[in-house]
Amino acid sequence: MAAPASRRRRTPWWHAYATALAILVVLDLALRAWVPHPLRLPEQFSAIYLERYVASLRSVHAPVIVMGDSSLWGYKTPASDSAPAVLARLLPAANFVNLSYEGGSPVNSEVLLRYLLQAGVRPRLVVFNVNQKEFNPSDSAFKRLRPSLQVAAEQELTVRDRAELDLQNRSAVNDRLSDLVARLWALYGYRTDLREALFGTDDMATLLTHVAGTLSGYTFRQAQAEAPTAERFLGTYDLTPLDSSNISYQRLVALAALLERAHVPAIGILTPTNHTLLHDYIDNSVYVANVATAARMLRSKGVTTLNLDAAIPAGDFIDNDHLTSEGNRRFAELLRPTIEEALR
Repeated sequence: MAAPASRRRRTPWWHAYATALAILVVLDLALRAWVPHPLRLPEQFSAIYLERYVASLRSVHAPVIVMGDSSLWGYKTPASDSAPAVLARLLPAANFVNLSYEGGSPVNSEVLLRYLLQAGVRPRLVVFNVNQKEFNPSDSAFKRLRPSLQVAAEQELTVRDRAELDLQNRSAVNDRLSDLVARLWALYGYRTDLREALFGTDDMATLLTHVAGTLSGYTFRQAQAEAPTAERFLGTYDLTPLDSSNISYQRLVALAALLERAHVPAIGILTPTNHTLLHDYIDNSVYVANVATAARMLRSKGVTTLNLDAAIPAGDFIDNDHLTSEGNRRFAELLRPTIEEALR
C-alpha cells in the first residue's frame, strides 16, 4: 500500500538549486570553450564576442582582414551573399575574415586595426572601404566608436582618442559592474549574441507583424511607398573639401600610416555609390575632388586603391550605398583581380 502523500519523502530544496547551478556552470564552461567562426559579425555583437573572435584570429594563418561599414557587411542581405563571403568562395585559399559592421567608419577601422595588431593578429592583407558619407560630421559614425569596440579596445585608446572621439561614458558604477559580470559570467557576456543566433534580430511582436503584413500584402505596399528617393538622402554627403580639419579624414590618414608602419599590404576601396539616385547631390566637382583626395592620400601611403565609387549600376543598389545580393556578387567580382594580385 502506497504511503500517504504527506508522508512521501520530498527532495530537499537545495537539490533543485544545486542542479540549476550545475547546469549554469556546464553552460558557462561550454561558452568559454566556444570559438566563434562567423561569416560576418552579428548585427549586435558584444565586446566579449569581439574579444573572443579577435583572440582566435592569432592562430589563423595569414588572414585577409576585411574592415569597414554596412556596405561591406552586407546590409539587408544574407551573410552568405555579402561581398566578403562571395570572395571567400571565389578565392578559397585565402582566409577571409569579415570584421566590417553597421556603423563602421574610418575612425572605427583605425582603432580596430590598432586593436588587432596589439592583440597579436598579423594580417596577410587588409581590405577596407572608404565611404564618402562618413566624412560628414552629421553621420552617426563620424567620430563615434561602436560601443562594443570601445569596451574591447579600451586599453588601446589614447589620450587623443579620449579627447577627439565621442566615446560612450562607461564610468558609472552600473556600467563597470556590467562589464565585470560579463567577463566573469560568459552567459551574461554573450547574451545579445546568443539571442540573435537563436531568435534573430527581431522580437516576437516584430516577427508576427511581418508575417501578418506579408500575408495581407501590406509589407509589399509599404516597401513600394518607401522606395528610396533622392530627397531622403539630402544632406547625407558633406561637400566641404576634405582636409586635416575633418576628424574622419584624419583617422583615414592615421589608418593608412599605421598600415605602412606595420608593413601590412592593404587595399582601400572607394565605396560604390548610387549616382543615378543621388545625381543632383553628388555629381559635382567638389564630390569628385573629395574622392580623388582620399584616393591620392591612400596611394601616397602605399595602399592599393580601387575607385569603385561609380562602378556599379543603379539596379544593383537597395538605396544610396547598400547593394542587393546580385550587387554584392558584382562587387566581389570587381574586387577579385586586385585581391588576387595582392596575394601573389
